[in-house]
Amino acid sequence: MDRRSFIKRTAATGALGFIGSTIAGRKIFAGIIDKEADISVVKGSDVFGNTKKAVEILGGMEHFVPAGSKVGLLINSGFDLKGAYVHPDISLSVLEMCIDAGAQDVLCLQVVDDAYWKRSEKYDKLSGLFDHVSQVSTNVFPAEYNDEDWMLIPAIEGAKSLQEVEVIKALKEVDVLINIFIAKHHAGTFYTGALKNSMGFCTRKTNVFYHLGSGERNDPDFLAQCIADINLIRQPDLIIGDATEFIISNGPQGPGEIKQMDRVFAGTNLVAMDTLGASYNDFAPDEILTIIKAEQMGLGSSDLSEMNVVEIS
Repeated sequence: MDRRSFIKRTAATGALGFIGSTIAGRKIFAGIIDKEADISVVKGSDVFGNTKKAVEILGGMEHFVPAGSKVGLLINSGFDLKGAYVHPDISLSVLEMCIDAGAQDVLCLQVVDDAYWKRSEKYDKLSGLFDHVSQVSTNVFPAEYNDEDWMLIPAIEGAKSLQEVEVIKALKEVDVLINIFIAKHHAGTFYTGALKNSMGFCTRKTNVFYHLGSGERNDPDFLAQCIADINLIRQPDLIIGDATEFIISNGPQGPGEIKQMDRVFAGTNLVAMDTLGASYNDFAPDEILTIIKAEQMGLGSSDLSEMNVVEIS
């Protein structure tokens, strides 16, 4: 059997002992850190530590962040109710890993309020990390265009619906892009994930086009195609998903019913990561238009059975 039929396992001890779990209808076995993993899933109550472990399974942050590089973070943080925003311990863990890997600068591509960071009990202990962090101050929803921070792209190569997009200039300037999302419900697209999180690169004008550009308000097919299109500009180098506690109704802002799965997952394949996140919301990939459109555009695969998915507790 090759590694994509079964994950190699050894007689590990302690927390990395032999564990079985079911993902996408097939049994996944994990007993070691597997640097050839396509997706890593770490389950447990230590959200900060689990985020580090998820990245370690993929080869460690040094694999993604070269020393001296400029890292851009896109964090789904701009909501007030629990289950609607990424757990701050995930973002803090990513931030610490980037700095430890030797990042010269970490830039939040969408403004992250201090109130978000302070929701973490680790904020005071890790406050020194913010000496290395800056952010694009004008990218606060709903963001307005200016020549200094934004760029106008008349057409995206390969796009089918999205036209004349206004996106943050830093998207092209950072060496490494990390997309940090929460796997929650959305009223318009059923599921909010990594693909949809990329709308955070855009101004209000562009985001209005997503919802009205077809001539029909919130046309689901057009909206999903625009979401796929925006991801053609630049795909993330690393994707971190939050499935610790998330709303499965009344998204994206809540309040809604909260599902607790205590999972942090990581990968590099946009479609695969959203397929797994959607499954946590009890959706199959063929039920989520953003996944369908993105896979058609060549942005990844929804077939998790062909991937090396490592899950540990």
